[in-house]
Amino acid sequence: MSLFKTREPRRFRGVHIYTSERKDKLDRLVAEAKREEQLERGEAVEYKPDIESYRGKFAQNLKHADPERRRIHPGLAIAIIVVLLILWHYLLTGSFSF
Repeated sequence: MSLFKTREPRRFRGVHIYTSERKDKLDRLVAEAKREEQLERGEAVEYKPDIESYRGKFAQNLKHADPERRRIHPGLAIAIIVVLLILWHYLLTGSFSF
C-alpha cells in the first residue's frame, strides 16, 4: 500500500452482452431488401435513417477536415500583435514616440 500513489479506476468497457452483431446486420439487410422491393412496386416508403451508419462519423472526419491548413508560428503571432499595438498607439496619439 502506497501513501502517495493512488490507484486508477478500471476503464469502462461498454460491451453489450445480450446483442448479436450478426443478427443486427442481418436485420438491416432484410429491412433494406424490403424497402427496395417496395420501391420497385411503386409503394410509398417511410424513410428511417440507419443510425449505426452515422455513429462516429463527425469525430472521424473532424481530424481530417483540412490537412493542408497550417498553424501560425508563435513568433509571427507576437510580431503581428506588437505591430498592431504600435499602430493603435499611433492612431491614439498621432505620433510614434513612446
